[in-house]
Order: sequence, then structure tokens, then C-alpha cells
Amino acid sequence: MPDQSSSQTAGAIADATIISRSPSILSAEVDGEIVMMGVEQGHYFGIDHIGSDIWKRIEPPCSFAALIDGLAADYEADRATITTDVKTLLGQMAERDIVRLT
Repeated sequence: MPDQSSSQTAGAIADATIISRSPSILSAEVDGEIVMMGVEQGHYFGIDHIGSDIWKRIEPPCSFAALIDGLAADYEADRATITTDVKTLLGQMAERDIVRLT
């Protein structure tokens, strides 16, 4: 469940927001899912299949609108639901310095 600060970050994401991977994160694919380590924090993170797909799509960095367009084309879900869920995930990832939002 997102905390209040990650929901505030998620609310600040607009279509033109550029999503990029944080340079302080090392990542590897294990059994189709991404495992990440925050070098500076010394923390490990794991994300599920869809989160892993999002991670792959933000290399190279892309706009939030382009990310949502790609996900909506590939997944059978309501665009509004995809938008809300991805904003929440990116907000949580930004709070942990896994992604950068500019």
C-alpha cells in the first residue's frame, strides 16, 4: 500500500514527465523478473513480471505518455487503470531512488 509521500510523487507525474532508471541501481533478470540493488542504500528490490516489463521499457528513458501508450497496446486492461497503477508504482520507485522523474 503506497504511503502518502509516494502518492504525492505519483500525483506529480504528467504525460510529459520523463521516466529514467536511477544510475545508482544495479539490476539483473532472474527467472523473468528483475532484481535490483541500490548501491548507495545497500537494499535489494524485486519487481513482478509487469514491473519488470516497465523497467525494460524505461531504458532508454521515455515520457510517461509513451510508456502508457506501449503498455495499453500490449496489455488487456483499461487505460485509466494502467495509468493509475503505473503512477503508483513509479511514485514508490521514485521515493526509493530506483527511478528518476523529470
